[in-house]
Amino acid sequence: MPATTYRLAPALGVRLVGRSLVTLAVLVVLATLLGALVGAGWALAGAVTAVGLVLVAAWAWYLLRRAWAVRLSGEGYAVRLLGGIGASAAPWSSVEEVVAASPGGTPCLVFRLRDGRVTRLPVAAIATDADAFAHDVRRRVRDAHTPGGAADTPPPAS
Repeated sequence: MPATTYRLAPALGVRLVGRSLVTLAVLVVLATLLGALVGAGWALAGAVTAVGLVLVAAWAWYLLRRAWAVRLSGEGYAVRLLGGIGASAAPWSSVEEVVAASPGGTPCLVFRLRDGRVTRLPVAAIATDADAFAHDVRRRVRDAHTPGGAADTPPPAS
């Protein structure tokens, strides 16, 4: 089965870019104060601003156009750019069950692993239909746990 990647939800990407802009603002204030103390004037703050804006723009482009949050392959799954989810990767053979849950009121897909670890994946963080994503995950888990399952058989001819 080919790998499928799911991008970060645009709202979450914009929020991450917003945090980066706040960080840049703090750095510009610090550069302004440092420039005033050492007599560099506005040059230091201007340089920090210019470099920072280029970096934030590149970060925004990456997050909103190129970055993936979840990758499902024939071997397992990997999650990145999302914090506080628990286990960030595991092979399908380690996934004991996949259930829908709402811890703290946030709809999640929970991967329970054989070693006791879990991955709590908030479905709102993924730029796709939650039901289609859950179906893809459950199909991959089923195929991994079924001897001679669909992962081992060729697709039907069209």
